[in-house]
Amino acid sequence: MKKSLLALLLSCALAPAAYADTISTLDQWDGTIDSSVSPFGNPDTATYGQTITTGNVAQVLQSFTFNLTALDAAFTVEVGTWTGSNVGEVIYRSDPFSFTAQSEFTAITATPDVTLNANSQYVLYFTTSGIQDNTSSTNAWGFTADTAYSGGTFVYLNNGNDRSQLTSATWNSALGGDLAFTATLAPVPEPSTYGLLLAGLGLVGVFARRRK
Repeated sequence: MKKSLLALLLSCALAPAAYADTISTLDQWDGTIDSSVSPFGNPDTATYGQTITTGNVAQVLQSFTFNLTALDAAFTVEVGTWTGSNVGEVIYRSDPFSFTAQSEFTAITATPDVTLNANSQYVLYFTTSGIQDNTSSTNAWGFTADTAYSGGTFVYLNNGNDRSQLTSATWNSALGGDLAFTATLAPVPEPSTYGLLLAGLGLVGVFARRRK
């Protein structure tokens, strides 16, 4: 009986994860270099991104993935509110990192775990701006037709090493189309969810002590 109650508490607490939404343009991308956009990197076109639009409820952006060819330069992964022409506020920024390509395209996944407001626009982007060194390196990104995702578009900025332009300059969206990307969004956990999870974990502790 107690084990059944524990299982019920944990399943209720973890239930929202089952209702995660996925935005994806990958079914419209053929995975080849012919379907790509470039150049991204150092020193000039330092920022590539994809705008998205949230639905009628707030959601947690659990992860998003872009598909890139090899790049020697380091970059940061970021999420910002979108004003329609540039970043309003940066709400997530990773530490700088680089990668070694495993094939023609490598899927780079970020896990920001940030809450996005309902009925709002955001931009998911990678940038070398602000951390550029003397390395000259560019690459290509997977790219799809404009009909792939109706809630946003591919945007980019030729801001070099000047991070201030992320929020002050007008980003370019003239190419249209979308990046080959996926984004996973989940409901914002209700306060009751945390209570159930804590109760379940407490019971785990009780059972563990009784077994000793």
